[in-house]
Amino acid sequence: MMNKFLYKNTRLSNFLLAIILLIPGISYAQYQENIPKPSGPVDLSETSNQVIFIALPLLILILYLIFRKRIKKIKKDKNEGMKVDK
Repeated sequence: MMNKFLYKNTRLSNFLLAIILLIPGISYAQYQENIPKPSGPVDLSETSNQVIFIALPLLILILYLIFRKRIKKIKKDKNEGMKVDK
């Protein structure tokens, strides 16, 4: 019984160690040389930048809040339904 437990934990530990050791290599592989990188502030006079940096994050935030409220309402209704059934 204990042997299976140790074997499973050893396999899990080895797997996690391999993942942790691969992360620096993977992140270094993502580095691309000779690609221009923006160094200044975002120019909000362009419409595309306004959409990307202001409108889309606001839209995502609003949709998240609506979705979260809906999920809470569904859970509340489900819990009330379970109480009535008992």
